[in-house]
Amino acid sequence: MNNPLISIITINFNNLEGLKKTMRSVAEQTYPEIEYIVIDGNSTDGSAEYLETYSGALQYWVSEPDTGIFNAMNKGMAKASGDFLLFLNSGDALTDGSILEAFVSHKKFEGEIIYGDYTFEEGGKQYPDTVTPLFFLKSSLPHQSTLFHKSVFEKMGSYREDYRIAADRHFYLSCLVSDQFQFSHVPIALTEFDLSGVSNDKDFHKKKEEEDIALFMEVLGVYYEDYRRLLHLEREVYHAKRNTVSGILKRILKRLTLGR
Repeated sequence: MNNPLISIITINFNNLEGLKKTMRSVAEQTYPEIEYIVIDGNSTDGSAEYLETYSGALQYWVSEPDTGIFNAMNKGMAKASGDFLLFLNSGDALTDGSILEAFVSHKKFEGEIIYGDYTFEEGGKQYPDTVTPLFFLKSSLPHQSTLFHKSVFEKMGSYREDYRIAADRHFYLSCLVSDQFQFSHVPIALTEFDLSGVSNDKDFHKKKEEEDIALFMEVLGVYYEDYRRLLHLEREVYHAKRNTVSGILKRILKRLTLGR
């Protein structure tokens, strides 16, 4: 497919400076086929007024109350008409003006769920070329660097809003075990991730852990305990290797190299 229409969906709540950063990064793109949608949660920090000023650059925007992140993302999804959807929330940004064009034209851009890497202020994260259920027990994929073909939502529905924190992880894992979609990794840092949006609150992490366990049990069913045991064994092997003479020497060499 040459130049598929990309619907970029940004959700925002009282993050005017982050919204400006995100919108600038979209406006700078050389890629010609972009539909831009912004869903604001009735912000009181001037975000709605900013959107009104730049409404000509948007195909759709609204500022109204919502019930959470995934409710807002689902609102944006319902308005999108693109071949692929990208959820780029306020504060996150595309890494440079030509990055979306490079991503879509990459030889590995194929399938229905196409994910890239991301950078952040002091580093970045690279993802594996292949994902398995075991991968999702340890981590997840970045929605801000993933293009979903519209057929994924047509077949799977929208994000589950009862998972207020882990709905994206639930969605990825459900798509994987459904065996209906091709996951592809494009080894390009598509976005700059805003780490300031990650909560350090203990209650947040407790709730996230509870939701993760619930979604694993729901999606993996009777196989969940098998994957948990496999994950435990994998960690035991990792720690055993670290404590061998070879593993210790490698760590010493790494420290010496970094200390130069």
